Amino acid sequence: MAEASASRSAGRLVSLAGIAIALVVWEVAGRVAGPARFAPFSAVAREFVTVLGDGLTLPALGMSLLQMLVGYGAGLAVGVPLGALMGRQAWADRAFQPWVSMMVVTSTAALVPLLIVLFGTGFWFRTAVVFLATVWYVVITTYQGARGIDPRYLGAARSFGAGGWQSFRMVHLPALFPYLMTGARVGLVHAIRAMVMAEMYVLIGFGGRLQQTGLAISTAPLLCYLLLLMLVGVAATGGLRWLGGRLAPWYEEARA
Repeated sequence: MAEASASRSAGRLVSLAGIAIALVVWEVAGRVAGPARFAPFSAVAREFVTVLGDGLTLPALGMSLLQMLVGYGAGLAVGVPLGALMGRQAWADRAFQPWVSMMVVTSTAALVPLLIVLFGTGFWFRTAVVFLATVWYVVITTYQGARGIDPRYLGAARSFGAGGWQSFRMVHLPALFPYLMTGARVGLVHAIRAMVMAEMYVLIGFGGRLQQTGLAISTAPLLCYLLLLMLVGVAATGGLRWLGGRLAPWYEEARA
């Protein structure tokens, strides 16, 4: 126990040292390049304080994230059962695998013009972009988890008289859970990116503000928005990891 605690502390120190070194390099590179090309961290930090207090950026970010959750939730609702079905049923694997393989390598940005034609530039357009950026990664991770379930466990459950629901609860769900959480975390990262990309196309929300900062004389506002977006992504995926550990104590062991 003590060794594990010491290892975690050492890991945190290494992470903090890496962040500190990166910030120093950023500051030096920014001072050499100048604010018009690459603003130093000190200038971005000052801009960050201004952005947090302007009363516009955080509400825009919050509204964008709320809209993003609709497409993300739809991606999970479709991706999890579809991936599980493909992983456990050969006919579903043969029927859906070609389409999933094609869509996962197709850039969502390439589909944006078609989505604008289909949905316009409003709420459903942004939801569709987030959904398409999320669902295929959830399908793939769930599919891999479903295929990896040891048949011996299912046979043992049946030999003890477990029905369909009991087998799902006692065998399928624990085996799938690490893959579900991984898919949810990967999908969330892509959902945040897709949300910003969709808004940059139509110049609204947080993505629209990010697009407009690219026209500023200094790159400090642009880097500030990017830094804020990174922090949101790290916090969101960290929250999902914490939730996974709370819902299933075996999650961290399986992830490791």
